[in-house]
Amino acid sequence: MHAYSSSDSRTSALGTIAFWAVLTAMATNATGAALGLGPPWLISAPTIAAAYGLLYRAVDTHAWRWPVLHRLGVIQVPILQGVYEGHLVSSYKQTTLPVRVCIDQTWTRIAVRFDVLEPASSTSYSITAGLGMDGHNHARLTYTYRNQTRPGVAEADMNDHDGTAEVVLDTSTGKMAGRYFNFRGRQGTLALARV
Repeated sequence: MHAYSSSDSRTSALGTIAFWAVLTAMATNATGAALGLGPPWLISAPTIAAAYGLLYRAVDTHAWRWPVLHRLGVIQVPILQGVYEGHLVSSYKQTTLPVRVCIDQTWTRIAVRFDVLEPASSTSYSITAGLGMDGHNHARLTYTYRNQTRPGVAEADMNDHDGTAEVVLDTSTGKMAGRYFNFRGRQGTLALARV
């Protein structure tokens, strides 16, 4: 997985994590003082850092998906994680191919894997990505990718290449549509749905 840019500045969530880290440190210091575990200054700084690290990790991996954090506006990153299937239409001979897109996502990292299913001629992996909301129920994902072909399955003139894709996901229906182009001079459209 790699980092991705987002239209959500993440500032409010980072502030919330810092707030809870300080409260956790204060409670830990009070408990330590009550139990006579040494001077509070010895526990204070490491406790804040540890609490912040643990809370950040929890938000990054799990809590960022909680609907309450989205409703409160603390987290604004759209959730795209899942498997999508559909087809692409290539400018090359107007070929239509069945495809699958698998998106793994955390609050700060993402990986997009794109497979051509029949023939299983190539797989693409995202290298960079940007994600943001595009209207009320639409998320726009733009990413660059590296395509790896399967020798013996892919056409003889098809080689590994790089490209860019841009898709818009309707978060209420799970339908995704977009376009791509690659450095082989080909382009096309995509239509997929969450499975």
